Amino acid sequence: GGRAAGWGTSPATNAARERSRVQTLRHAFLELQKTLPSVPPDTKLSKLDVLLLATTYIAHLTRSLQDEEESPGEGLGTLRGDGYLHPVKV
Repeated sequence: GGRAAGWGTSPATNAARERSRVQTLRHAFLELQKTLPSVPPDTKLSKLDVLLLATTYIAHLTRSLQDEEESPGEGLGTLRGDGYLHPVKV
């Protein structure tokens, strides 16, 4: 049959599926946050902050690799302030 997703399922089944989805998403964001440098382990960040940190860190790593290709042997350099966002309040 060509039933639409969720059609004919009980509200309890739908609620359990949604809880599982939210828990999986939360776990993924926590794992992503663990990979970010300079973020203390018990820091509470919003999902948006985690995404901003991750994208700016990836951009930093990309720039570092490009710099390394242009000037081999100088290491990755320092974390520059050009666009690197860090919402953690110190």
